[in-house]
Amino acid sequence: MRVLINLVLLLAFTACKKESGSTPSPDSSSAGAVTGKVADSKGNALGGIKVTVEHTVWHASYVFTTTDNGGNYKVKLPDEPAGSWTAKAQLEKSAYGKQYKFDLAADRTDAFTLDQAAVRNFTWRLSGQRPDGGSYGAHVDIYQFGTDVDLSQVRLQFTPSESVLIDGTPAAAFERPVHDVAGTFMVTDVPIGKYTVKAIYPGKTLLLDNRHEDDIPAVSQPIVFGKYGYLGETEYNIEFYLSE
Repeated sequence: MRVLINLVLLLAFTACKKESGSTPSPDSSSAGAVTGKVADSKGNALGGIKVTVEHTVWHASYVFTTTDNGGNYKVKLPDEPAGSWTAKAQLEKSAYGKQYKFDLAADRTDAFTLDQAAVRNFTWRLSGQRPDGGSYGAHVDIYQFGTDVDLSQVRLQFTPSESVLIDGTPAAAFERPVHDVAGTFMVTDVPIGKYTVKAIYPGKTLLLDNRHEDDIPAVSQPIVFGKYGYLGETEYNIEFYLSE
């Protein structure tokens, strides 16, 4: 009987060891730190990317770091102020004669505290919806000037001028409807690259004219996204007058 009891206890102990081993415990060396990896849309590591850890309550309470050549980062949280923190990453790039700054997409956006081993990974996306509203892409704004067409029926046709977008991914032609966003007619969430654009409307030939350049209205116009109007730090657009 004693042998049988010992065998049962041994089997129970072995089962407990297997069960506890199936869920690895957090790395205690990362407690009070944020770690993660930054990559492009293809999964390639991005080195030299600035990561900012910001307190959710206290103003101007930041911790900064940059990713290594493998796209990895680790930053320790300070003991004070107490409370919760969030992380964000931004990428800067020169292209098309302009300087761009991109907010990178986080795999998690919830806050974390000093007693946690937080992991936040980031991806460079040129389009798609942001978790707090808006999109990662740029927008083309359209204003009527010499035509009374229904702007909600206008479509913009984009043709790439280069084979790749700003992040090196393949560029492709596409067509999108114009729609009203808070009183401005626009096409939203356009991946930043170099394009020519045409305005399409049934039964009419429409002309485009860059609002900020002294050019001649034409059926097609080049696009180089920049900052026009009151835009956020990482928001880009271009503005055209639409006429016949």
